[in-house]
Amino acid sequence: MKNILLILLATATLTACENPKTYTDTFQYKYKRPIGLLMSDELDSLQLSGNKIVIGVIDAGFSGFKSNEYTRNLTVLDYKDFIDKDTTNFFGASENNHGTQVTTSIGGKKEDYIHGLAYNAHYLLAKTEDVSSELTIEENRLTQAVAWMVSKKVDVINISVAYTTFDDADYYTREDLNGKTALSSRYLDSILQANPHLIITVSAGNEGNKPWRNIMFPSDVKEVITVGSTDFEGETRRKTSGTGSKQVSYIKPDVVTYPMPPGNSHTAPVIAGLCAILKELKPNITRNQLINALHKTSSNAKKPNREIGYGVPNSAELLKAIQ
Repeated sequence: MKNILLILLATATLTACENPKTYTDTFQYKYKRPIGLLMSDELDSLQLSGNKIVIGVIDAGFSGFKSNEYTRNLTVLDYKDFIDKDTTNFFGASENNHGTQVTTSIGGKKEDYIHGLAYNAHYLLAKTEDVSSELTIEENRLTQAVAWMVSKKVDVINISVAYTTFDDADYYTREDLNGKTALSSRYLDSILQANPHLIITVSAGNEGNKPWRNIMFPSDVKEVITVGSTDFEGETRRKTSGTGSKQVSYIKPDVVTYPMPPGNSHTAPVIAGLCAILKELKPNITRNQLINALHKTSSNAKKPNREIGYGVPNSAELLKAIQ
């Protein structure tokens, strides 16, 4: 099964719905391109941009990164190909561009058009996914990429790739969605326990309307921030977004955002950008403090469920909770 999460770049300004709730207002003040449905005047006034924050992006390829109008001016600290170790063509036209699109949603910026919040962050880029197949070795590559990024003092890692079954093995089931069975899940759990300030955002996947239905590995890890997708008003799960597993007592996904346009790969990087600027504001905030603040201030905090989790983040309330 090919589980690379399909995305497209947002190219049109969204129109706010009638009587929009605070947490779903589209951010269209001085910027001409919306960057999500979770912005507020309070957050805008702080003029945060992820300065001095190191963000890792683990993905399938970064074709066009150096020429793309939204990513070409981003600061890349280092990059590594975990498939064939060849970095000479890392940004070449023959490569997959999924990682470039994902990074755009984290910190893409063109003049006064902002596509992602963390446009002044520093980036580590890792290619781990071969889109021509889905092999068990890809989980190993993901763990290697995480270890490499941790050695580089990364602050936030975004993972918009995920796994269920493989072409060369069939040993994972929905019953394994407990955060501690899949290789990638076990590894992320151990890394997070050893690094209390590290933030990892993971897409919930696009299996919500398929036989698997649930979130994917490694988004089942308790202390990753699992991000699903919602309808425009932030109240209903988008049908493709993976649901949480009943195998655990904790709620997944953690939060949701509206994908621009459809494709769950865009949701996790939006939250990665948000986490980066919050760490810029509060450098010593721990992961648990940030996650708890996200949970208690999001739109569905009073009745979290396995469809939309704690809901859409409310940045104005979130700022109050961490200060």
